[in-house]
Amino acid sequence: MFSSPPLGAGLIALAGLLAPVSSFAQQAATTAAPAPDWTVTAGAEAQWEPAYPGANFMRLRPFPAFDIEYKNRFFAKEDMLFGVYFVNNANWSAGLALQYDFTERETSDDTHLRGLQNVPATARAKAFLNYTLSALTLSTSAAQDIAGNREGLVVDSNASVTLPVGKKLYLTAGPGVTWTNGTYQQTFFGVTQAQSTASGLPVYDAHGGAATGYVTVEADYLLTKSLIVTAEMKFARLYGNAAQSPITRRIQQNTDTLALTYTF
Repeated sequence: MFSSPPLGAGLIALAGLLAPVSSFAQQAATTAAPAPDWTVTAGAEAQWEPAYPGANFMRLRPFPAFDIEYKNRFFAKEDMLFGVYFVNNANWSAGLALQYDFTERETSDDTHLRGLQNVPATARAKAFLNYTLSALTLSTSAAQDIAGNREGLVVDSNASVTLPVGKKLYLTAGPGVTWTNGTYQQTFFGVTQAQSTASGLPVYDAHGGAATGYVTVEADYLLTKSLIVTAEMKFARLYGNAAQSPITRRIQQNTDTLALTYTF
């Protein structure tokens, strides 16, 4: 009933491509020593990113890079300052985390923003769920502002495939979409009557919906067994209310990241 020769051939080809990755993962699982209580990765990274959501110019921002886990239960990584896994195994990971969202906007950044409000970075409560099958990973998360900065709810869903290229290089790529609620949209992209009078921009009511679609491409190269250099390019585009806002200067919102990390 559902038979399709081209689809069947494609699935067989994909299975053949992913089989070596699955086989390698199974062999590693059976031969690996018991995991230590602590797993620590640390380093530094730099991001070349839009100065604020909708900006038409970029800024360079340095960040510490870290991924710390204790007994496969507690962790701190990337922008998640502290988190706990409810489940964390080869296929599933899910939990809660305290996230620090660095997204912000200063009116001094751009004359176009004069008369609007500053939007600070904020703390969020984040729930996440990831599923991995061989080289494929599906992820979704929801992060709510808990610092009272009216930055609302951000929901992100994405898919990615990771494949080895030789023994030292791994490539990861996949699409994603970010949805934000009306509170977030109005704070970053809306213009009130008072702000319109002060800035000269037209009044604009922003509503919740899909805000960003993106494709991420990442390369991880093992300089040594413990030292890894990572380069990532995120090609993102604003949609809906975010793209149509008079605050937005450019709908293409790409981010480039370069990192160097060491696993102890």
